Amino acid sequence: MNVFWHSYKAEFFKNKHSIFLWMHIVMPFLLVSIMTFSRFGKLSSLGLFEIFFKMIGFALPLLTAVLCGLIADQEKQAGDYQMMIGKLPHKTTTFISQLCMLLTMCLGSIFLAILLFMISMKWILHINNINYLLFFKTGGLIFLSVIFLYSLYLILAYRFNTGVCAMVGFSGVIIVALASTSQGDSIWMFLPWVWSVRFIDFIAALQFNDLDKIPIKYLSYPQGGMNVGFWCMGIMTIFCVAVYIFSFHFWGDRQE
Repeated sequence: MNVFWHSYKAEFFKNKHSIFLWMHIVMPFLLVSIMTFSRFGKLSSLGLFEIFFKMIGFALPLLTAVLCGLIADQEKQAGDYQMMIGKLPHKTTTFISQLCMLLTMCLGSIFLAILLFMISMKWILHINNINYLLFFKTGGLIFLSVIFLYSLYLILAYRFNTGVCAMVGFSGVIIVALASTSQGDSIWMFLPWVWSVRFIDFIAALQFNDLDKIPIKYLSYPQGGMNVGFWCMGIMTIFCVAVYIFSFHFWGDRQE
């Protein structure tokens, strides 16, 4: 555990002056600025909630691929991966510590965006009926939904290259665009790229207590559907992360 903790802290020290860190700080400010000073600012509280989190959900498949590619490329430039392989007794420790560092930065960035947006809604857009707990719960759910993507992109970046990682990221954006419509009603729970967007739709649908007032676009979102998606996400994430960590053990510092 001590070895992991030192490796985890070392990942932050390595990236404290890099573009990687600044991306996690700048992106929340950019997103909140778009939401506040564009036409989105005229929407209702629920409309702002939905658009805000959907923008995060649509952007994450590509952003996570870029970030994982940057981390892998940085290790390649620093002695062709020799630092991460020779520094610790087990390569998997480095992989896990990098994955945890990425997830920590992602969690911080998501909640920074939420905090900034709630401040903007309260003091700039003058919206009083803000469900603060709902915002933070949704942020936590989005974070859980991207653990799979971070582990997938990180192993792709190391075993192949950043180009393959970016290609899968672009493909993920297309998958989100298609599976977030009615075409993905029966398969979305098996597509990690679309989990966050679909969960946002379920959460938004649950805000309508009167079924007669629920918008038509939410009629295909049964209450049990979110539970099915959550279980699929949990099982797939745990299984696949374990497989990726195991496969990294046999990685020989060469890209295919």
